[in-house]
Amino acid sequence: MRTIRRQALEKLAQLGASSPSSELPRLYKRCPQGAPVQNGTDSVNGAPAANIRMRLPELEALLALCKAAPFVHSTDVAEQLLARLSTYLPETWAQSISPSPHLRDITPSPYEVLTSELTSAILSLGIHHDSLRKQAATVISRYVKHWSQAASLVSEGQIDDDEVVEFSTDSDLARVMTLSISLLGFLDTVARYTDFWNPYERLQLVQTVQSALSERFLITFETALSVVRNTRTPRNEIKEWKRYTKQYASQGRPLGAMILHDSFMKVVVSCASLLVQQPARGSQQSVLDHLQSLPQNHHIPTTLAEDELSEGLCDIAIQEMGRLENDLEYLQRVGSAWQQRLASAVKAKVLTSFLCCAAYNKENTDSDLLMAWLDGTLNDPVQIGDATLASTVLKSMAVLAQLSDSLASQLGRSLPRSIVQGGFDNHTSTVAADSLASIMTLLPQDAVITTLYSLGNVLSANAIPGPNMATSPSVNGGARGSRMTSVYNHHTTTSAISLAESDIDEPYPVYTTIVQTIGSIARRCKDEKIAALSLSMLIQKIGRTSTSVDAKIIAESALLGVYSGPSELKSLLKLYTKLSHNALVKHDKTVLEAVMSARHHLSTEIRSGSPAFEIYLVHLLDTIISKGDAQDSPTRTDPDSELAAREIAQLLSPLATLLSRNADAVRGWKAHDAIINLQRDAWFNIVVHGFGLTSPLAKQYLHELRTLAEFSHPLIAEERVDQVESDVELNTVLRRGKSVEHTTEQKRCLLQLLPEREGDIKSLSYPETVFLNTAYLVEDLRACSGDCTKVLAYFLDPKLRTGPMGNCMFSIAIAATRTYVSRTLANRSHIFSTPYLAQQLATMFAGCCHRIGRVQQVATACADNIIREVPSTLCRKTALVALLELLSMMWSSCLEGETDEYAWTSTFRSSKENIVVELSDDYAFRQTTLSSFYKQAKAWVLQVLDMAPLDIKGLLQTYLSEYEDEGVYGHMSLGRSFALEMGSVIPSTDQRLGAIESQRDLHVNTASDFISQYTTRQEYRFIDGLNDQEEEWLKIGAAVGGTPHRGESSFTRSIEDATVLLNDLDSRTLSHKHVSIGELRDILRRAAALLCRVKEDQTPIIHHLVGIPFAVFTKQSIKLGISLWMSVIKENPRMEPRILTAIAECWEATVRHKRGIFHESLRHPDPFYVKQEFAPSDKTVILKLQQQAYNTIAPHFRLLQFLSSHFNASRLSNMDVERIYNRMLHITLDAMACGCPHPLAREAYFHIVLLGLRFVRHSTCLPSAMKWRLKDRILSAALGWFSRAPGWSFGGNRLQIKAETHVLSDIQSYLNKVLDIGTSDQAALKSLKGKQDLLSLLLANEQTRLMVWLFPLDYERKHHFTSGQHSKTLAENAVPGYLKTAWAENPSIAVHMVQRFHSQRLSSEVRWLLLNFPHKALDNPDALEILLGNALPNDVSFQLKYLLYWTPVNPITAVTYFLPAYGNHPFIIQYAMRALESHSVDVTFFYVPQIVQTLRYDVLGYVERYIVETGEFSQLFAHQIIWNMKANAYKDEDSQVPDDVKPTLDKVMDSLISSFSGKDREFYEREFSFFNEVTSISGKLRPFIKSPKPEKKQKIEEELRKIKVEVGVYLPSNPDGEVIGIDRKSGKPLQSHAKAPYMATFRIKKTKPTITLGEEDEEQNHKEPETYEVWQSAIFKVGDDCRQDVLALQMIAAFRGIFNDVGLDVYVYPYRVTATAPGCGVIDVLPNSISRDMLGREAVNGLHDYFVSKYGGEESIRYQEARSNFVKSMASYSVISYLLQFKDRHNGNIMIDDAGHILHIDFGFCFDIAPGGIKFERAPFKLTAEMVAVMGGATTSQPYRWFEELCIKSFLASRQHCEHLAHIVMVMLDSGLPCFKPETIQHFKERFVLEKTEREAADFMRELIRKSLGSYSTKQYDQFQLLTNGIPY
Repeated sequence: MRTIRRQALEKLAQLGASSPSSELPRLYKRCPQGAPVQNGTDSVNGAPAANIRMRLPELEALLALCKAAPFVHSTDVAEQLLARLSTYLPETWAQSISPSPHLRDITPSPYEVLTSELTSAILSLGIHHDSLRKQAATVISRYVKHWSQAASLVSEGQIDDDEVVEFSTDSDLARVMTLSISLLGFLDTVARYTDFWNPYERLQLVQTVQSALSERFLITFETALSVVRNTRTPRNEIKEWKRYTKQYASQGRPLGAMILHDSFMKVVVSCASLLVQQPARGSQQSVLDHLQSLPQNHHIPTTLAEDELSEGLCDIAIQEMGRLENDLEYLQRVGSAWQQRLASAVKAKVLTSFLCCAAYNKENTDSDLLMAWLDGTLNDPVQIGDATLASTVLKSMAVLAQLSDSLASQLGRSLPRSIVQGGFDNHTSTVAADSLASIMTLLPQDAVITTLYSLGNVLSANAIPGPNMATSPSVNGGARGSRMTSVYNHHTTTSAISLAESDIDEPYPVYTTIVQTIGSIARRCKDEKIAALSLSMLIQKIGRTSTSVDAKIIAESALLGVYSGPSELKSLLKLYTKLSHNALVKHDKTVLEAVMSARHHLSTEIRSGSPAFEIYLVHLLDTIISKGDAQDSPTRTDPDSELAAREIAQLLSPLATLLSRNADAVRGWKAHDAIINLQRDAWFNIVVHGFGLTSPLAKQYLHELRTLAEFSHPLIAEERVDQVESDVELNTVLRRGKSVEHTTEQKRCLLQLLPEREGDIKSLSYPETVFLNTAYLVEDLRACSGDCTKVLAYFLDPKLRTGPMGNCMFSIAIAATRTYVSRTLANRSHIFSTPYLAQQLATMFAGCCHRIGRVQQVATACADNIIREVPSTLCRKTALVALLELLSMMWSSCLEGETDEYAWTSTFRSSKENIVVELSDDYAFRQTTLSSFYKQAKAWVLQVLDMAPLDIKGLLQTYLSEYEDEGVYGHMSLGRSFALEMGSVIPSTDQRLGAIESQRDLHVNTASDFISQYTTRQEYRFIDGLNDQEEEWLKIGAAVGGTPHRGESSFTRSIEDATVLLNDLDSRTLSHKHVSIGELRDILRRAAALLCRVKEDQTPIIHHLVGIPFAVFTKQSIKLGISLWMSVIKENPRMEPRILTAIAECWEATVRHKRGIFHESLRHPDPFYVKQEFAPSDKTVILKLQQQAYNTIAPHFRLLQFLSSHFNASRLSNMDVERIYNRMLHITLDAMACGCPHPLAREAYFHIVLLGLRFVRHSTCLPSAMKWRLKDRILSAALGWFSRAPGWSFGGNRLQIKAETHVLSDIQSYLNKVLDIGTSDQAALKSLKGKQDLLSLLLANEQTRLMVWLFPLDYERKHHFTSGQHSKTLAENAVPGYLKTAWAENPSIAVHMVQRFHSQRLSSEVRWLLLNFPHKALDNPDALEILLGNALPNDVSFQLKYLLYWTPVNPITAVTYFLPAYGNHPFIIQYAMRALESHSVDVTFFYVPQIVQTLRYDVLGYVERYIVETGEFSQLFAHQIIWNMKANAYKDEDSQVPDDVKPTLDKVMDSLISSFSGKDREFYEREFSFFNEVTSISGKLRPFIKSPKPEKKQKIEEELRKIKVEVGVYLPSNPDGEVIGIDRKSGKPLQSHAKAPYMATFRIKKTKPTITLGEEDEEQNHKEPETYEVWQSAIFKVGDDCRQDVLALQMIAAFRGIFNDVGLDVYVYPYRVTATAPGCGVIDVLPNSISRDMLGREAVNGLHDYFVSKYGGEESIRYQEARSNFVKSMASYSVISYLLQFKDRHNGNIMIDDAGHILHIDFGFCFDIAPGGIKFERAPFKLTAEMVAVMGGATTSQPYRWFEELCIKSFLASRQHCEHLAHIVMVMLDSGLPCFKPETIQHFKERFVLEKTEREAADFMRELIRKSLGSYSTKQYDQFQLLTNGIPY
């Protein structure tokens, strides 16, 4: 009870000290105030106060107050407490205490404890409160002073037996005892707080105490103790003192003079340690360890005060050492063991103090004296037998070594001998080893190695000790006798060390010490060489001594192994394996335990980040696998198997420890395949050797096996699906121990686990049985560790999906799930609670949507099991949200086929839960998966809904509340729809609602209640009450400068504050400052809430509510605005006209300012008007352009939806609304007269038309004339769309195209409804029937085109969702009427009707109109092409003067006007010149070859002028022109036959070069000098043509090293990149009989192109362009004409531009080839690609086999991605190959890149020539069976159908650019290229079948595909190439 009371008082005191209102006064009452009355320094009635006995309650309260002192924070409280305690401490040395049995609990004595606690409390208060420091110091000084005086007085008296007889509290005997014991408590406490004083004060304190501890007082104390011990008096007081004496002795602190010296030396050591900056109070590090940790020659700052303190402490240490040495003989002779130990402790403190002073200032300290003390102590067997003193001596030597290099060297030689011959005990040996190791770190490596060899030699030989090695017996059971000479004076080398004579017979303890020393040295040195040497040395000693020494060596080797290099660690681990094996054979338990301990140490110390981790892990796994390798032999015996099992068992625990100690790192560690394979094989071997789940071995090592399973990968890698063959078939470990008996045993075990699969198990082979047993073991153990989902990975292996193995594996998966569920039901661990099970269930749900059907089945079964057994799991948010998210993700994946047709996404992630799903590219399979999962999800939710309806519905409401408006279709998602559906269900367990009888055709549910609850939750989730709104306005308004108004209603204040805040927001949006959609939503929502309640007009707020969303003008802001506008209109109908007026005003502003659909960035120029690039197709660019167009159009589109809906809802209600719509439509339609060029604007554009037609149809306030006028404008706007060239869509959004066809169909329908308006002439109003009929015709044509694009294969499907209007065609007899109307409306419409309708009459009449009225079509360059044709017609004369004003044509068409066919007519040439100059040099750069060719016909010098002027502007253009002119100067490759145009070329070249400015000339010279150096290597290589390849390569590299890369130079084939380096070792000679082409690689820095479109990207124009670097290989050819390749690749690049123009997802790679001289050129190498020819030479049977081997099986994501890339590239190259007639398409000219794209190279045969002049290749293009095999293997497969569709779309997109493509070729006809024949252009155009309609052209292309697939000639040509050139196929 007393102990509890004391604890309560202490707790009360601590709480009082730390609380603001201190409760300490309650404790003060127990320590009476006015201390002189009771206790204190004064006297009462003349008697000393201390003589009044202190009662126990007062003592307990006082001690509680003392312990609370450190917790006092208030200075006032601290001052009161200090005043209270100060009255006690000065006289505690004389304090008497009333006897009580409870005093015995205060150990060791209440006198010491009282003084100690008081001293500690007072010093603590002084330290924590600076203002009290002086007062505290005074109190301490008074104690020391009073104690000294009292000690002096009692020293003068004489104590005898009379003192005992007359014992009283004030007797000398009692006074001496209390004085001494009180001083112990005081000194021990002061030693902890010496930093309280400054150095001067410390020295004064120490000296005062030393003088007080006089010899006389110490003798008096000893006398008193003797009297107490020897008396036989029955007095209680004497008995108490005897008890205290015995209590001190029992604690190892016998009372006497020595204990006072020890306490005094504690203070001295504490003062000395502060000199060397020992760590702060409370540190566990001793001062010696601190000194050892300091670096050598560490500088310690000194001060004068500390210098004096150091000198004083040195003197004290010397005095104390003298006293000890004088008493040494007496103590050793008659002193008790405890007294000797206490004397050793004092000596240790003396040595420590002196050492600190030496470390502080070695110049003022006699280090030799200290060394002599240490040496003497070390040689005294009695003293060194004390562990504390021995440790101090050895550590001091290590510290001294740091202070003196000479001492370090001496100790390094002598200390090893002391260790060997000193007879140290285990503890001292450890310290000695560490001290020697510390000294060794100060010595050179050679000295360390010498020491190691010297110590190692002792282990090898039993040397007889020399004559000078004396021994002496041990004393009092101390250490063994000393067998060594002086450490300090012994100067012999360590190589002579040998055992002492007494150790020869029993050397093993010394050997153990030596082993430990060697290990310590190696670890402390942290040198791999030293560690390796030590490890090698120790390992060699194994087996040469004793088992105990071997065990020590093994233990030390593990400590060293952590610091060793990889090779040493591997050797050590092999040794452990050998030792373990031998120990098991010999039943050597000691070695076995040592090896196990060593392995555990490695497992504990090695961390995952170090290289040793993988080495150790691999070793353990590999060792497990290696056990039993020889057991496959017929002679295998059971003992061998048992031994292997025991060896495996020895490895399980270290392996489990290694993994568990690195648990976090291992879980996140991406182990490479080799470790995963080892892990898998280790498990197989474990099971082979009897560790089955039910075996005794598995039960014995269950914990270790469970840990291994937790960190193991599945036994089938998750990438297993990517492999062709099953791992079960290939793994050799699974076949180990195969025999009839073992097969039977393994099947018996499996049957025991899976009794329901008996039939399947009987048919299993031995490897299959072992695998399944292992899988069961691992997955069951893993489930017990908290994960049952990894089992799904097994079904990625095809072998485990079907058959007996598949059935067994299915059962194993179910069993693992049941194991986890059973643990959950047992409810014994939190990791198996429902929150964790919900995570497992969420993963299972993801498995239900896996791309592999069998995985879906297993996951569904497991999920069903979980929900059936623990239905509450689905009530967890983790599981239910995962289910809903997966529904949304699967729906999105299916929708993707409509939104981005050919660009499927493989991976879908949830933003709410950590759910990831990988899906195949098969959309039919996706839809099947979705349907199945939806049904299953519904069943699961309904099952749980019956159990916990409110919880499930609550979670569903939470899910509905958390949405993101990021998708194309906003909040629309299947997961949200499903949540709403399930929330509306009536649970079957609801008896009331379930009792309602259903009525026919009525379906009643709880949707209303569900939505009501949802709405309520939203209200308190987003608190928007009236009061909160007002407060929010006030708060935000004040922030923007508003001030709250007094004396007004809160509603009025809200309106005024809202106006201020909205003004601020409006100004920020108008100044284009960033405003987040969240801020916008919050402010506008509150403004709308106010408008819903006002009864007066609030025009300013309405203005901002409408204007701010328009100012931001994004789809999010407009959607928000529409939502708020509709809310206000419906809640407060009075606001409707105001809001609509504001909307109309803002809409008109967007028209005037050309925003949204009217923005100029939506221009969509013809691909021949923009920059063409030689680069691979980039889908990301198309997607970005598509998204930017959507973002630009979306605001207007959403507004149109609002306006259309609201008009339909509000018509006939208000005439003002109609007037608003009428004005808005007129302004909008006027702006649409010229149409919108972007194809993605088609839907929004015609929505405006549709809105106008609806308005005309339903308007009631407009007179007929105004209706006629409005309808006329509507028709004009609609016809304006057709004033542009016909286009397709952009991108692969099928839903977009379907929506467009629906809009066009709706317009057709409404045109019929408004047919009666304006159909007859009325006065000045002409009939609109002609315009309406023309529009109807054009709409039908547009629909037809879109339908062909939408259904290129299944055109018959069009009937299912469109009207029949699109079938309308243009009859020949109707041409004049339609054409007249079109021309009158807009000549551009008439011009582009030629492209829409294939009618010869239409073309003739359009041209007639152009001949007669050319001025009408000046703004349409296409009209000029119709007028002029391909040659200057005879009927064109006066019309040419209009060329001065005609809009420029595209560059290539302009170049054709320089041809002779146009007769060099001045008007035409001037127009062509103006057209070229109007285009950017980036655009015309592409047509450099054609521009150079026109120099042949440049009679008037216009082309030359253009070249020179453009060359001055663009150096890159000039350089390309020069190279091209050089390449065309001669007709032959050897520059022997000059071309007719050569003089002209030379002249232009000279003019161009001479026009260069200074900097341009320098750049030209740098570039051409660099390129000449590069190409000259080919000439220098010619003498080596017949040399071996290595010699040629060496020559190339030698020349490459000579080339200096100048600033700004580039490769001719890469003008857009700067060469910054050359790979000097990349030179590679290429095969050639007479030439010397070679390849080299260059480092090129390029600039990333920036794509800007729309308002939101205007700021990006000011950003710095990003640069990147790439390695580009190039081939330098000499003697080969590259010009034909240049043309072919130029055409491919043009096709690339055409495909990009429609956003078609196909792939081409027009790599660069530049002809630089006759027969010379540079060819870029296609990166990361290999020819089909090389694949054949690598023994790959076909393309399909190559794809499977490289990318995995057909079900793998990588394969499907590669296949998709193959299809897209195959389609584009097939169409291009047909149109350009590429021949010689053998497998050497077909490449496959790393992504799976097929690429074509080497275009030596195209257009009208073929190899040998014989057309072997009669197929339209190459389409072989192996290509079809890659594309699904059948013509009905999805990939093949994609191929067909893309071919058709590529062909359709190319047809309308036939003329411009022909222009590129036409200009080159006179270049002398062999591919041209007179009929080349005619044949080229015929291949486009321009006479056919789009539908017919699509069917034509599909027929070409059919012909190519069945072509015999393709295979025949491949066979020909195999026979003639050895090219495989």
